[in-house]
Amino acid sequence: MKIVTVEEMRRIEAAADAAGHSYAAMMEQAGRAVAQAIVARQPVQNRKVLILVGPGNNGGDGLVAARHLIEAGASVTCYLFKPRDPTQDENFRLAQERGAAIVLADENDLQH
Repeated sequence: MKIVTVEEMRRIEAAADAAGHSYAAMMEQAGRAVAQAIVARQPVQNRKVLILVGPGNNGGDGLVAARHLIEAGASVTCYLFKPRDPTQDENFRLAQERGAAIVLADENDLQH
């Protein structure tokens, strides 16, 4: 596995986008791969799965994974660290439509 910095990843994604691989398609592929890796290691049918969803693209990958895990029979809760707008974020909307429970982090949850 190759490990890259955030800046290197941005350049890789920008080059892939320029070559015709949309950010949406890359996010779909990443999220699906995460879900497949989970299902390959642990049965998810009728199991609870928690996905921590940050505000960036990795959070978007998590929302895609949530959708695929629901389709595999899991009961998924997405814990959002920041609100996401379903009118602006298709993966958030789709996760909600598929039945993901959405929990928005409370500021007090994050203080310790």
